[in-house]
Amino acid sequence: MTDFIPATRVLPHPLFHWHIVVSHGEILCTSEGPLHQAPPLWQTGACDAQLTSHYLGEWGGKPCGVHHLPIRVDLPGCEWRGLRSLLGAVEEPLFFLVGRAMQVVNWDLDHQHCGRCGLRTEYHPQDRARVCNSCNLAVYPRISPCVIMLVTRGDECLLARHTHHRHSLYTALAGFIEPGENAEQAVAREAYEEVGLEVGNIRYVGTQSWPFPGQLMIGYLVEARGGILTPDREEIMEARWFHRSEVPEAIPPAETLSGQLIRTFIGME
Repeated sequence: MTDFIPATRVLPHPLFHWHIVVSHGEILCTSEGPLHQAPPLWQTGACDAQLTSHYLGEWGGKPCGVHHLPIRVDLPGCEWRGLRSLLGAVEEPLFFLVGRAMQVVNWDLDHQHCGRCGLRTEYHPQDRARVCNSCNLAVYPRISPCVIMLVTRGDECLLARHTHHRHSLYTALAGFIEPGENAEQAVAREAYEEVGLEVGNIRYVGTQSWPFPGQLMIGYLVEARGGILTPDREEIMEARWFHRSEVPEAIPPAETLSGQLIRTFIGME
């Protein structure tokens, strides 16, 4: 596994050894993947377009950066791929490095102007932030905390299919933490709102960065304590109990926290 050490300071930029190129929400990939030592852009003159570059940190002890290309170009031997298509296709540390790159680019594009007074923002001289020099608003990359919980009942677990998901996977329940809540309160509220169940014995399992577009998933195993299973139909299309020996094949991959929660439950005695 290649170590990645993220950068929290952005200036001065070192000379990048590794490069990631992003344009229109997709990543430039070759047959070797999304990480380049000598990006094809450099060889074709396409970098003459106005690139915006950001230092991400060190990958394997070498500085790594992301470049945003505002005008997409098609290059021989390369393809533009969505981030989701890389999930499970590249090693997990590399996937989350590319996810970090996408989040940094999105932050930069989304905050070119101040959300308070509308004037142009500028880069903070040290931190990864955009600052309005008129009203002093500073905007750092935003991370939204979410809870994801697998509800259990003895040897059964509750799996749901979400209304708005393109793939009809059976997965765990999830939702954003609301202002004023802690994570455990959010778990109880989401379980009740989405499927009408009261839960307890909330056991923390782990976290995962989820760059779609910028969440931190906090995973739990919880036990059903009451209520009547009633999918809300607005977010949950279907919710069913499955015995640990009969969990369907159509579940999230092991690279996802949801998939890990389900597989953890299946393997429990």
